[in-house]
Amino acid sequence: MGRQFQHIPAAAGLFFAGIFATLHHLAWLPLAGLLGTALLLVETQITVDAQRIRICDKLIGRTVRCRSWALADMAGAVLVEFKDATQYTSHSIRNTVRAHTFILTARMLSGDSELHEFTSREVGQKVLNALASHNVKTS
Repeated sequence: MGRQFQHIPAAAGLFFAGIFATLHHLAWLPLAGLLGTALLLVETQITVDAQRIRICDKLIGRTVRCRSWALADMAGAVLVEFKDATQYTSHSIRNTVRAHTFILTARMLSGDSELHEFTSREVGQKVLNALASHNVKTS
């Protein structure tokens, strides 16, 4: 379904597993519900300072995963529009999922790197402008 919905399949899997695990033990359904809800509450925080860009996933104020790149290693950054469609068949019904996102890609000294995927151009453009204010070439 695309990277912008990266936690939805895992959360749905936990809900589904919790329903069927309830047949074995009743405590599994609330546990699966809590874990699935926690996955859906994960927020992404992007910070650009004079030396680094940091992209951190946070759950209720606690950092779950954090990635960072040095601005000195960046030769440039670009926001690329991405459109795609995936088709699948479920119960004899053909479904099409369309993804329209904007991917922030950085040209690093060691090669290109996709930093993050945004669902709107405006939010991605804010990050791109912050990088430009710290003398990173943007286009």
